[in-house]
Amino acid sequence: MGKIKEYFKIYESEETKAVFEQNEYESNRLSLMVIVFCAVILLVSWILNLAGIFKVQQYRMNVLAIQGIIELLIPIVLYLVFKGRKRWLKYVMILSLLLVCTRLFSILNHNVILIMVLPVLMSSRYFSKGFTVIISILSLLSLAVASISSVFFGIIDLNFYPPLDNGTIIVFNENLRNSVTALGIDTTKAMLWIMINGFLPRLFVFAVVSTIAVYIAKHGHDMVLTQNEIARDSANVKAELNTATQIQHGMVPSIFPAYPERKEFDIHAAMYTAKEVGGDFYDFFLIDENHLAMVIADVSGKGVPAALFMMASKILIGDRTLMGGTPSEVLDFVNKRICSNNQAEMFVTVWLGILDIKTGKVIAANAGHEYPVIRKKGGEFEILKDKHGFVVGGMDFVKYTDYEFTLNEGDSLFVYTDGIPEANNIDEELFGSERMLDALNMNPDAPSKDIIANIKNEVDKFVGDAEKFDDLTMLCIKYKGPRSTSKTEE
Repeated sequence: MGKIKEYFKIYESEETKAVFEQNEYESNRLSLMVIVFCAVILLVSWILNLAGIFKVQQYRMNVLAIQGIIELLIPIVLYLVFKGRKRWLKYVMILSLLLVCTRLFSILNHNVILIMVLPVLMSSRYFSKGFTVIISILSLLSLAVASISSVFFGIIDLNFYPPLDNGTIIVFNENLRNSVTALGIDTTKAMLWIMINGFLPRLFVFAVVSTIAVYIAKHGHDMVLTQNEIARDSANVKAELNTATQIQHGMVPSIFPAYPERKEFDIHAAMYTAKEVGGDFYDFFLIDENHLAMVIADVSGKGVPAALFMMASKILIGDRTLMGGTPSEVLDFVNKRICSNNQAEMFVTVWLGILDIKTGKVIAANAGHEYPVIRKKGGEFEILKDKHGFVVGGMDFVKYTDYEFTLNEGDSLFVYTDGIPEANNIDEELFGSERMLDALNMNPDAPSKDIIANIKNEVDKFVGDAEKFDDLTMLCIKYKGPRSTSKTEE
């Protein structure tokens, strides 16, 4: 019994209530159209019967037509008064239709079985299982009443019965009964044939259609609930991803100018994720008054897993760098820590450099990352093919190697992730290193912020309408030379 009650329960939440109400209003409008057509058909049938084209007994047709039209006018008037915006209108509309269909079936040929199916099919459009089942039961009872009434009226559908000479036709109309009995027909046998060959086949057809209608109602109802659940989950996921995006972007320096009191360098960076969250990251921070650490990295994979791995990697690199040591020592430590518990088997490419602000000397190490790009004062940006080590998180026994270069006054350094050279357009052509260098050299003397903006604009123009698959992350520093801070000058 509990399962039956659960089946007929109306599942509605505040989120789905509006959806079901709107569906009922639309269904009311559709039901109104059906009722109007039925009223027109009934009126035309009445006129044709008055003209002698139909052979229904006149007084019965007059009563039927008048009652039927009144019954159909009631829901039409109520719909117009309330503009179809009442949920209870469905009961009035479907029940009125059911009454009229019962009357039509009782006086017309039994081939109009589809008339009785109409209220059931209409009720399923409301996506209410209980309502559809109730209308199906009422329609079944009406079908039985209409079938019996038709026999009393002397209406027989000969398509379901053997020929008259087999003695298997009977009616309860008194005059016809006397006529049939005078022919010597066995009335008991005739009544049995009526039930077996007439009512039961129609009952079977009606049961099949009712089952389909209940399924349609259940499926439609469950579909709305499923779509609501999907929409709710999607909204939750979107909200969580938005929060994750905010957290991720909050993990990297985003306030520029970053060190307005330091006149020795101009640094700027940007990260554009292809999805809500990405696996790229950059970082820069002062280890002490005279050393600036710069990091750019690219985690394998995409989406949330890459973002989580990115955050863990960034924290490890940052904390270990602040403890002191060269870039290779930092990467050695981070690599061992990640490999010790890397069940996801992810890895990260890293370029880590430490700038001596007083001298311009940079000590760097490259763990499978893109080559850095350097510009000497008055020259153009050129790729520095440094020595690559293995990716961080790949193998715990890997060792990394430091290398050095010097930034003189007016020199610039640009580091980036592979999302820039590997950006592709709709023809699957790669942006490439050459286009990147061209974009860098468009205005090489510009501030770091403008150089990064030039790269982003050129990549966007190249990619066009093609789908973006990878993150774009870059960092640019322009070394201005060893100068005193504004605080010292004051």
